[in-house]
Amino acid sequence: MQIDLTLLENAVTEIFTEMKKRGIDSVPLDADYYWNIPSEALYDPYQEPNQLDLGQLQDDYETLRLAHATGSLVSYNLKNIAAIMRFLSEKHPF
Repeated sequence: MQIDLTLLENAVTEIFTEMKKRGIDSVPLDADYYWNIPSEALYDPYQEPNQLDLGQLQDDYETLRLAHATGSLVSYNLKNIAAIMRFLSEKHPF
């Protein structure tokens, strides 16, 4: 299976467009820290993760903001975006 990046881009754009039509231009960060499964265990369904660590949404957002402002966004920043998107989908569904 191949993941079509254009499909992902269009889907996110459509969702954000709909949120903005509903007057949602920003959302409150009413949670900050979250449990994170380290990458090496995340996609191994045959072993139960034995180590969790903490991520921080505020840090993810500031990392993205700074990378965007300095023109230094890289694909690794998708990890920051993923954490924020999960927060949005679970805490602020429209």
